[in-house]
Amino acid sequence: MTWFCVRKGGVAQRSGWIGDVPLDDLPRRVAAVPGETVEVCAAGEARPVATDRRARAFRPRDRGLLGMEIAFRGEVARFAPTRMLAANLRFERALERFLQRRGATPDEFAAEGALRTFSAQQYLLPAGAGEAGVELFRGGTLIDPAPAPGEDRAADLAHGIGGWMLGNLTAEGALPYKYWPSRGEDSPADNAIRRFLATRALAQFAELRGSAEMREAARRNLRYNLDRYFRDIGGGRGAIVERTGAKLGAAALAGLAILESPARRTFAPELRMLAAGVDSLAGGERGFRTFFFPPERDGENWNFYSGEALLFWAEALRRGADFAPSEERCTAAFARCRARHYESRNPAFVPWHTQACAALFAHTGRRAFADFAFEISDWLLPMQQWDGLPPDLRGRFYDPKRPEFGPPHAASTGAYLEGLADAAALARALGQGARAASYDRAVRRGLRSLRQLQFRDRRDAFYVSRKRRVMGALRTEVYDNAVRLDSAAHALTAAIKILQPMAFGAGRGPGMTARAQAASAAFPDPSGGRA
Repeated sequence: MTWFCVRKGGVAQRSGWIGDVPLDDLPRRVAAVPGETVEVCAAGEARPVATDRRARAFRPRDRGLLGMEIAFRGEVARFAPTRMLAANLRFERALERFLQRRGATPDEFAAEGALRTFSAQQYLLPAGAGEAGVELFRGGTLIDPAPAPGEDRAADLAHGIGGWMLGNLTAEGALPYKYWPSRGEDSPADNAIRRFLATRALAQFAELRGSAEMREAARRNLRYNLDRYFRDIGGGRGAIVERTGAKLGAAALAGLAILESPARRTFAPELRMLAAGVDSLAGGERGFRTFFFPPERDGENWNFYSGEALLFWAEALRRGADFAPSEERCTAAFARCRARHYESRNPAFVPWHTQACAALFAHTGRRAFADFAFEISDWLLPMQQWDGLPPDLRGRFYDPKRPEFGPPHAASTGAYLEGLADAAALARALGQGARAASYDRAVRRGLRSLRQLQFRDRRDAFYVSRKRRVMGALRTEVYDNAVRLDSAAHALTAAIKILQPMAFGAGRGPGMTARAQAASAAFPDPSGGRA
């Protein structure tokens, strides 16, 4: 059996199952016309799934590779792998909807129904002459383990994300927080921390490009986010206030976004107040409290927020800001955070504290900062997956033996690469060639993963009707096409750190390497001259 879906501009026109048909004749058999594309899954052998094996047979990572067949009371429904990808449909949700439409319960299905799974070869076939079809793997084309000669994955990743940000920036300066390509809709969810991550990344990209238009876009985005979230909370302190409270991490990242912005002077009052707010949460055994309010949430998300705050302090010190804390104060906070981490290690702690330690070492030269950055980065490396996986999953970070650390996610991979890029630069500066090589390998593998997740061309977005909303953005996973702003932000900052490594010994700010200069010159302006 063969699944087909005729699409025009990403929109399904008609679909269904037909018998086995030669691929070169399939567009004609399904009456596709020039300008249309046929999505194809040629189903392989189906295998029964025992009731007690359902979770193992239909794992998240199998979505897009395996199809599902449901048989119940004389009716059979088949869900092809590409159909599930295009709809962003989970296996369990497909079964749930099937039963809901028939008014049946899970117990009734367990007693009377049957499930089978099947593999399928996947293709995109254009209708008309002059264009070749392409074989797909999980609804996309594969990124090779190693880049081709002349390919610069960091530059390509950054260019795509930068173009997506500028193409989706509103006149008021807003960026979409979360977008569902399958629905063509924005999610109502929101998160200020992730919005300021993107603000910071956009400003960094504008500086890498040296583009006045992009600097203005970054300034407008910063203004929009501060107008929306920044509040004076008294005592000379500022905070980023959301419906659920005010977080240390949000204040620190908003401060970082201003500190690294080419328009920093415009936002000097907010920056000074945010710095005072972060300072007011410093201290105690954990190094930092994590919430301004509500007080009962203090301690939540410590692995993230403590590192974001320490990085803000470290960058303020490295850049010579007049509000920066002393070296001694940074060192005391670092020691408390290190001790707390030893009590309960978590990979979420690693990228932020690695970046903070790299910045502190760049300013102070104290070896304790470098040693800890190496220690936690070394600890993280085994969590990067490579061998024994489907090829499109290689390079992501996930420890299946410790699921409490969280699922694999584009934002996680991007964040880990931010820390590893700084750790690699630090290892090179200290003459630790073998360690630098291991970090560089992890960075290369992570770039492979992020480029795999990026909407790169029409083949990746064959089912997307509003392609401008996704091109250059990153899917959450290869089997989850939701686009989230922090995925793009972490990946963009990581790419910039790779293109423009931190300089050690100069004491102030990173310098642009020859590679970064070449990459910047090679970028066509994704803004097209738009602010």
